[in-house]
Amino acid sequence: WLPDGRLLVVSGREGLLLRQEADGTLVTHADLRRLSKSPWNEIVVDGHGNIYVNGGGPAPAPGEHFGPGTIVLIMPDGAIRQVADNIAFANGMAATPDNRTLIVAESHARR
Repeated sequence: WLPDGRLLVVSGREGLLLRQEADGTLVTHADLRRLSKSPWNEIVVDGHGNIYVNGGGPAPAPGEHFGPGTIVLIMPDGAIRQVADNIAFANGMAATPDNRTLIVAESHARR
C-alpha cells in the first residue's frame, strides 16, 4: 500500500508494478521489464513512499532452485534503480520503522 492508501500489485510475469486508483482501475505505476526478464515477486513500501520489489532469477528447470535475484527501488518521483543483486531467492522483506534499513530474507541461503 502507498502512504495515501492506494493498493500496489506486482504483475510478476509481465514485469509491471500496478497501482489501483480510487475508481478501482489498475494503472501502471512502474515498468520493471528493463531491469530483469525474470518474474517479480514481492513489494514493500516504507514510510517515505519508497517501493522495494524483489524478483527471482531465471525460471528454473523442474526440481532446481531459482537463480540469483534482484531488488529494485522505485522512489516517489518515479526514479527506478537496482539496490541489490545476487540474492538467493528473496522471499520476505520489511523496512525498519525508522525507514533506514531494508531487511531481506534469502530463503535459499537460509538467512
